[in-house]
Amino acid sequence: MKRLITVLIAMAMLLGLMSAAVAEEPAFDLKGNTVKVRLWDSPNPYDEATDEVQKAEWLPRYEAIKQKYNVNFEFYTSPSEYDDMPAEWIQSVTAGAPVWHITNNLSVMWLPNLVRNNALSDISAPLADIVMPEVFKDIGKFGDGGYGYITGFPGPEPLVFNRKMILDAGMAKDPAEMFMEGKWSYDDAYAYLTELQSKLPEGDYAFFIDPMYWGLYAPPANGGALAIRQDYSVGVADDTFIESIEFLKKLVDAGVVRPANVTEDGKKDYWGTPAATFDVGVEVAMTHRALWQMGTLNSNNLDWGIVPYPWGSGVSFGTPGDIETIEGYHSMYYDAGITGSVLAGVEADFPGLEKDYVIAALTNLTYDLFFTEEAQADIAAMAAPDYEPEMQLDPFPSMEDAECYQWMRERIIFNPIATMQNAGLGKSYGGETTLYGLLRKPFEDNLPVRSTMEAAAPEIESSLRDAGILK
Repeated sequence: MKRLITVLIAMAMLLGLMSAAVAEEPAFDLKGNTVKVRLWDSPNPYDEATDEVQKAEWLPRYEAIKQKYNVNFEFYTSPSEYDDMPAEWIQSVTAGAPVWHITNNLSVMWLPNLVRNNALSDISAPLADIVMPEVFKDIGKFGDGGYGYITGFPGPEPLVFNRKMILDAGMAKDPAEMFMEGKWSYDDAYAYLTELQSKLPEGDYAFFIDPMYWGLYAPPANGGALAIRQDYSVGVADDTFIESIEFLKKLVDAGVVRPANVTEDGKKDYWGTPAATFDVGVEVAMTHRALWQMGTLNSNNLDWGIVPYPWGSGVSFGTPGDIETIEGYHSMYYDAGITGSVLAGVEADFPGLEKDYVIAALTNLTYDLFFTEEAQADIAAMAAPDYEPEMQLDPFPSMEDAECYQWMRERIIFNPIATMQNAGLGKSYGGETTLYGLLRKPFEDNLPVRSTMEAAAPEIESSLRDAGILK
């Protein structure tokens, strides 16, 4: 009911604003020119091979937009492999013939290369007039510009535990119960995991984690620490970041973290180890799992639950032990498909129209095309200060797990490390160690965490400055 009221209020406000300013609403006329559309996981309703149900949904929308904006459409499909697409688009812009004008989905991890090569148009000005939470727009920002947006609150990735294995070992409580009591600090988690390890059968381990994943997800839970902060400054030498990595080192030294399996070519199989152990209910009591991987746990009939990452000195409580009063805790996400991106130089395909007019028209056209009026009203409602995302029940085995996931969603922030990693930026140790590699370095090379991170920070900063990311 609360959400319904919030939606109705937001719709009323939006309609009121639209009515009051109807004379000022821009009426974009693109003079019958053609808009080139790049689709990703969305149907082309003019293609004969498209399912009739999808045609029935999408064709009226395209036809309505044709009339509203006075345009025609053509559709572009990249001939390149996925990872090579940005290079193709950059080349098309450089040649003065951008291969597409608008898209419904663009990986945020492609932003640095596209923006640094002047291949995207800045849509911040027209986007400022579209009502949605600012956090939706923040993910599309890079440098001084904005290049896209998301339209829903992203989901975090928690730790997942095997309840049966833990309780069979004789533990009085599972990790979720510890968390709900506010007893999931680094000290609490260390005591819990070492006790669990002492009670597990020989060959089993309390925990498994790829140090890279820990370095992505654990520091934000400790006061919002990030290897690369949201303003793209370097945070690997921050005390709270180092504290988080040192805690994992402490767990490894205590013998509670299972070593990774080894591949045929002798490399540590961080990716495959949880699937070969935790997912089938053996050897590992707790690990990291993304939402899309949890269906396997249900298929395998595991008795499982989720718990947020533990926290250190970067977190405080308004009321001791009350997790609803926690301050400084964040879950995180690092990848998303943004909407609204427009290639640079598209104005050349709309003769007689000013660049700013074309960019504004295409930004609004994209929003109107891919999001119905009902969807736009829902998105506007999300901007209300008291908005609460709907609870996600699937694939969780209990309401308690869904509530825990909701708690994490309400504290989520964007971690730009993958964006930098994907662009090959932020290397250290003579340009040989990537950002992801740096997160593993203290473990792979058995090095002290603080000196490793402090040695890397200046070189990372220099590389980002050389790339124009930092001033």
